Amino acid sequence: MKNDTDSQELKQQLKAHYLHQQLTSQQLEQLQGLTVKSNSQYVSAITAVAASAIFALGLYLFNFNSPDYTNLTRQIAYNHNSKMQMEVLTPTLNDVKGRLNRLGFNLVSSSKLDREKLHLIGGRYCNINGKIAAQMKFQHPDTKKVYTFYQAKFPADIIDNFEEVEVLIDGVKVRLWREKGLLMGLAF
Repeated sequence: MKNDTDSQELKQQLKAHYLHQQLTSQQLEQLQGLTVKSNSQYVSAITAVAASAIFALGLYLFNFNSPDYTNLTRQIAYNHNSKMQMEVLTPTLNDVKGRLNRLGFNLVSSSKLDREKLHLIGGRYCNINGKIAAQMKFQHPDTKKVYTFYQAKFPADIIDNFEEVEVLIDGVKVRLWREKGLLMGLAF
């Protein structure tokens, strides 16, 4: 029993001793400074992590929500160089429209093609970036140079963010643009 009583008495003395202890004003200021410094470092660390996360998310969204222009232009250059036969041989766009009826979109006349200098030979189905597309051949009447023209439907968010591009791939100039809600491509 004496041990229990001694233990209780020691606890009481320690409690009384520490209840009467106080920090000096200098010690109190130092302690408060540490708290502010710690909070400041914590806020800085959180801000850095948040900024990094936002940057990474932006980079992810940019890379995966925009079309791969390089891949698109390579496929168009490849299709142009393949010189595939046209399924529909006709000089009128309306005839090509009527025959290529599984596109899921209507073929349109592009304002960027000079109808005086380019005459339609015909059209066919093709695939661009996993999407069904129309491929049409045009020929310049004087030079006999053949131009391959493409139209494809891509999601609106991709088309809206699409910028006009012109590149040279495997000796083929490829121009991409958006028009009338469609992705347009011209290879020459």
